[in-house]
Amino acid sequence: MKTHELIDRLSAETALPALHPRSIGLQIVTVVGVVSALFLLIAGPRDELMQAMSKPVVLTKTVLPAVLCLVALALALRLTRPERDARVLPLLLPLGAATGLWIWSYASQPPAQRFADVSVPALAECMGLILLLSALPAALALRWLSRGATTSPRISGALVGLAVAAGVATGYSLFCVQDNPLFFVTWYGAAIVIVAGLCALAGGRVLRW
Repeated sequence: MKTHELIDRLSAETALPALHPRSIGLQIVTVVGVVSALFLLIAGPRDELMQAMSKPVVLTKTVLPAVLCLVALALALRLTRPERDARVLPLLLPLGAATGLWIWSYASQPPAQRFADVSVPALAECMGLILLLSALPAALALRWLSRGATTSPRISGALVGLAVAAGVATGYSLFCVQDNPLFFVTWYGAAIVIVAGLCALAGGRVLRW
């Protein structure tokens, strides 16, 4: 059987429970939510969270990764069907918004304040916790995604890693007190990219069929 014939056959088997993207997506969202909730239960949210969230820049710190999570997850689930091609254009919306926020923040702040929050302990806490909290959800997400039949395993792995890490960053943002966009866009973004890169490498093996 030729490859395209196998893809056509798998595409036609819509009754297979293993190829239910919504079920896979629900499992991924659930595990990310549980891990984030357990972290917040142990570490606790930041003081006066609701008052802080009334500030647009603090609200954006939570909304941006949440949007990135949902968009990346939708794209990853789309690729569980073998007849679907890879589309990353929708990612330009949250990524463009984050880039615009970074540029605005850089231009509007005095030079002495731009990177005043950057320190080794702050970076270790921010990136370290996002990476650590993403480990289990990412591993499970790749396993669940392997029930599908993606023809772009590395892209699928990168997208699901992006979704998981962005989801974890959303929960972590409720604990984080670093409200400077130059800090959280840069270092949340770095942690999310690292997870996405590792999942792309793992996806090349786990999601190949």
